[in-house]
Amino acid sequence: MPNKLQQEIASFLSQHDAAHYFIAVSGGMDSMLLLELVSGLYSNLTVLHVNYHLRGEESEADQAFVQAYCHSKGIPFLVHNIRLSDKLKDGGNLQQLARDERYAFFKQHLDATPQARLLVAHHQDDQFETFWLQLFRGSGMSGLKGMRAENGRILRPLLPYSKLELSNCAQSISLKWREDSSNQKTTYQRNLLRLTRLPELEREIPTLRDSVLYLQQLFQAHLTDFESTLSILMETLKNTDTITLSELIQLQDYQLIELIKKVGVPTAHLDAFLHLISAETGKKITWRNTEFGLYHAVIRERESLRFIRTSSAPVRMPEIHIEKVTSLPTIFSKYVLYLDADHLNGALHVRHWKIGDRIYPIGLNGSKLISDILKDAKVQHSEKKQQFVLCDDENILACIGHCIDRRAIAKKESREILRIDFNINW
Repeated sequence: MPNKLQQEIASFLSQHDAAHYFIAVSGGMDSMLLLELVSGLYSNLTVLHVNYHLRGEESEADQAFVQAYCHSKGIPFLVHNIRLSDKLKDGGNLQQLARDERYAFFKQHLDATPQARLLVAHHQDDQFETFWLQLFRGSGMSGLKGMRAENGRILRPLLPYSKLELSNCAQSISLKWREDSSNQKTTYQRNLLRLTRLPELEREIPTLRDSVLYLQQLFQAHLTDFESTLSILMETLKNTDTITLSELIQLQDYQLIELIKKVGVPTAHLDAFLHLISAETGKKITWRNTEFGLYHAVIRERESLRFIRTSSAPVRMPEIHIEKVTSLPTIFSKYVLYLDADHLNGALHVRHWKIGDRIYPIGLNGSKLISDILKDAKVQHSEKKQQFVLCDDENILACIGHCIDRRAIAKKESREILRIDFNINW
């Protein structure tokens, strides 16, 4: 088995060649076996170890053990020391924080060595456990698919092998490793699954593992096919904060779910989001924005869904600049008005438009509702709050950017002409 496993690892790595390999080594059986086998194949190696200082002397002994092994083999050894308990004083998830610290350390060295790859010792049992953890968390297909043997610059050569297979191999070569006592604590959800729940299930359903692994392969294949489409949709969303309904209705259910999760919509709002696609214009759902990233709401527009950014700056009132002029231009703009001062009633000011507002547009007999002007201009529902009107004390003089009222427009014979400029902030 050791020779066979080493040959299969060599075959795997030959397909993912690198100028240098970093190996994440904790000191446990899985990572020590990976290190032992790979060090027999390559010399361009560096071991990365993280000491969280969570288990007192045990943590120090783990570091010393790995360091001594590397010294005996002439393998460069780098350690990241972090007192994780200090970072947890304000609360947080221990395992998530540990993972964040670990991968930040790995990324630091990968970034400094562009032609390098990172080897980690995840195996089949980790894959199996990940499926159930993600299922309990309500993850979509992207969570249930598990880990890839190749994920960018991260490689997992042991992913096809069970813990039992690896244990048998380690014992056959008299490998030494360190046991992490915290792995026996069932207060951690993963340990509870590993030590009790999943063994019970597998005893009752012997084919369970094969079924789960097969599902993960299918999920990975489906998501690989969808990745390019998802990338395009996310790029469009990044640039416009919208996704058209025509794009959404072409997606299968699992693709919609992946999109929703990628955007950051909480799982609890999944059904509401799906119903939003066929809802009436103006329908909106919101969620807590402190936890889920870039967006905190989505609105059903006429032909799209518009996402509202958490960090969106508040809409500011347009500023107006008034100047007396002696003549009219030959070309006019909806953002620059020329008004007859004798036809104004009181001071000019800008305000938000409101339901019932009317204007007397140039070229139209009678009046028209501002709401109808915005509708005809196909202004999106979520953008209507950014629409303002220019008024004097009695009348609306312009729906800024769309329509000008004819009653106070300056003419060549006007005694006093005022040029009105708008500083638009949207």
